[in-house]
Amino acid sequence: MAFGLYVHFPFCKNRCSYCDFYKELHSVEQEKDFYEALKIETELVARDQAVIDPEISTVFIGGGTPTLSNIRRLTDWVELLKKHFTFAGDLEFSIENNPEFVTLEKLEAYRALGINRPVFGVQSFNEKLLKVLKRKHKPFSVYKSIYLTNVLGFENFGVDLIFGLPGQTARMLSADIDQLIDLEPPHISFYQLTVEPGTDLARRVHSGRLKMPDQELNLALYKGGCAQLAEHGYRRYEVSSFAREGFECRHNLGYWEGGDYIGLGPSAHSFVRGRRSSNVADVREYIESLTKKGKRPVVEDRSSLDDRMLEAIMLGLRTARGIDRHQFAARFGVALEKKLDQTQYKIFLESGHLLADSDSVRLSDEGIYLADEITRRLIK
Repeated sequence: MAFGLYVHFPFCKNRCSYCDFYKELHSVEQEKDFYEALKIETELVARDQAVIDPEISTVFIGGGTPTLSNIRRLTDWVELLKKHFTFAGDLEFSIENNPEFVTLEKLEAYRALGINRPVFGVQSFNEKLLKVLKRKHKPFSVYKSIYLTNVLGFENFGVDLIFGLPGQTARMLSADIDQLIDLEPPHISFYQLTVEPGTDLARRVHSGRLKMPDQELNLALYKGGCAQLAEHGYRRYEVSSFAREGFECRHNLGYWEGGDYIGLGPSAHSFVRGRRSSNVADVREYIESLTKKGKRPVVEDRSSLDDRMLEAIMLGLRTARGIDRHQFAARFGVALEKKLDQTQYKIFLESGHLLADSDSVRLSDEGIYLADEITRRLIK
């Protein structure tokens, strides 16, 4: 069974106001040390044949800002990866891009390495909203990035768009989606802005300098955005994910459906044969552990079987496919119904928010708008 590979590039030149992913300000010297440690970690994983299959089905390089990577160092690491692992014939190889750092040379280098799915953090075309998010790119950088992507013949690429920003109106969001659709991306991640503790956004919201949209407005923005995307041929296959037919992100589907994946880099998570772990979220400790001790800086996950079952239910209900009854029973040795509140289950079936048959349980189109609330009430 092939596995997915995630790499966390932990450096940024700018701290976006809403981001709570682990990152450090970019340093050329520290990036060099990071790649040396990453190569050691890759080799350690390659030797651990007891826990993984040698074939990789998807690769996703995220961050942070992977577009800051020195191309030579990135190339050396990819060549090492190819030396130790087999790439599936239909490999999906994604890399996140900040539009302001995209160049023709970088995209050409990505293609040469086998990277076939660049992902662009658009977030909005409205410069006022981009300032709220503390994004540094201008709309022109997005147009240029997509133009170069098309010129170089990338058949698959993705874009990210955020809704529910302070001060955002339905008209603003509709204009953003119109501009995005004009660029014809095969995949669109359309997600709601959340206020994460410890971020600059959280500090400004809690101080009263910014006001987040209320729940009713967020729901209206989401419903309107979903309808607009559907009108232009984008199918929602997960709560926040829309794609043209055949362009669903297989790497993310692996997460949602309980597939095996390995995480490399500081703060990256792994899930292998039912065991979950993560790397320490500290680039200095990550580098020291690998370069001086020759050990992966892994923290074992302490979650129980019950925790993992509840997570599988939550993730499964976010997808259009829903929860596969047979896979759930095979994975956990328990029938899905045993983990659902039967009173709530019947209520949602009768209301039409939940659909069930002998193979799966899933949310209806109307139910998906209330996914979080329905999931909370369903789980025992």
